[in-house]
Amino acid sequence: MKVHTKEYDNAVVISLTSEMMLGYEAQDFHDAITSSLEKNIKKIVIDLSNLKYISSWGIGILIHGYTTVTNQEGNFVLAAVPDFVRDSLKKTKLDTVFTKFDSVEDALKS
Repeated sequence: MKVHTKEYDNAVVISLTSEMMLGYEAQDFHDAITSSLEKNIKKIVIDLSNLKYISSWGIGILIHGYTTVTNQEGNFVLAAVPDFVRDSLKKTKLDTVFTKFDSVEDALKS
């Protein structure tokens, strides 16, 4: 999985690009979040548009990111969430935890 970040005025978009989000990539993802918080960027948008698969470890990475950001009084949102990720979040009742947007643009406007 590749982790790309792009900063905006009041937010950062962290894009995850991979065939699979399995879990061993957690450090790069966490580093991107931590770096943003250290810059006092409190709005973190996770772009999942290029994700093809997510495992339970991958969902755990998202939960850890959410907890890290919200513990710093930040806003952690998911954007362009593929149907299979929405289904996994719904099955685990995590769909009520994460704020989801249809696109990165919608998430940045929120």
